[in-house]
Amino acid sequence: MADGDDTTSPATVAVAEGTPPSIDGEVGTDGSPAPEPYRFHLGNRPPLTGIRALALFTVLTYHSNFKTLPGTWVALQVFFVLSGFLITAMLAGEGLRNGRISLGAFYARRGVRLVPPLLLTVGLLAIYAHFVHVADAAQRLWGDSFAALFYYADYRQAFGHAPFFGYLAQTWSLSIEEQFYILWSIAMVAAVAAGKRRLAYGFAIVGMLASTADRLWLVYHGHHFHPAVFVRVYYAFDSRADALFLGCLLGLLAADGFLHGWARWARGLVTLAAAAAAVFLCWILLEAPLFTETLAVWWLPLTTIASAVIITYFVVCPGSLGSKFVGLGVLVFIGDLSYTVYLVHFPVYLAVQQSNTGWAFWPNELVRLAIIFAIAIASWFLIERPLMKWRQRSAASKGAS
Repeated sequence: MADGDDTTSPATVAVAEGTPPSIDGEVGTDGSPAPEPYRFHLGNRPPLTGIRALALFTVLTYHSNFKTLPGTWVALQVFFVLSGFLITAMLAGEGLRNGRISLGAFYARRGVRLVPPLLLTVGLLAIYAHFVHVADAAQRLWGDSFAALFYYADYRQAFGHAPFFGYLAQTWSLSIEEQFYILWSIAMVAAVAAGKRRLAYGFAIVGMLASTADRLWLVYHGHHFHPAVFVRVYYAFDSRADALFLGCLLGLLAADGFLHGWARWARGLVTLAAAAAAVFLCWILLEAPLFTETLAVWWLPLTTIASAVIITYFVVCPGSLGSKFVGLGVLVFIGDLSYTVYLVHFPVYLAVQQSNTGWAFWPNELVRLAIIFAIAIASWFLIERPLMKWRQRSAASKGAS
């Protein structure tokens, strides 16, 4: 939904089709120079980082005892939609600026951001295993590490090959995202090379529909629904990619100016819709446990849509009360740490258990969180931020040359 600003939408559509409008010498109806077309800049959007912290809190809570917040799986829906949105906005922006997308540069950026914390986690696990005996270490440590490093942990889980309580069991969702990065970046390169942004929209819509149809087929083609069907549906890229592709669609709409300049009444509507979506997601957190057919058939797509509504709200209404709350500095900082916290939290939870320490729940939990956030903060300041700054300087120097 866009406003009635005719000076923005046509120009943006022209850019989207690969033929940037020539504004040199163009004049408006009153003889003044035509305005520059609107260009979406992802830039610094605190709510889109702060929401990661809120989702992360639910994961930490659920994995602490596997009872509280049984619907915490919804946090991953938020992560998936958000990942699709952010990656698409970045790729689309590069395509509009340069007329092309560099796959090498994209993979280098992803590698610099994602690989060092993963290597750190595997390295820390190796140190831990040197001093502490781990039952079935070949699978629970090294099999998990191999699957995480080569991003096939999702299908390892989906086909029942993952061990019970593997130390990197949580990396299945990261594997889904990495497989998506590869597939979608190639699709975006093809769309930009063809000079037709509509092709990218088509890829996103087809991907979303195909993933949804695949999930429904997996659920209904058997004689009855059972846990093995749920595991296949829940953990694999092909049956979970619809959330990522919906995020892609949002990213394309944002890049083409359709999430910019909404009228006041439209912003009011999306605010109400976001509030309803937030209430729905909170209900899911409390009332929608895993291993149900209803989750696979209904809750997954509905929570995907609710996540997309909330992200749209953050983009359309960046100065609203809700956006300011989710964009609070402390939430943004934890959101920056969320990737590394997600990586290290599960092995720390397994290493520091009440059965090993003999402590009560809360002392045990506080020690766990202290270790997790100490590792994540050290990684952020000593590894991740320096590498990101180096990457930015390197990109700037290449652009200058």
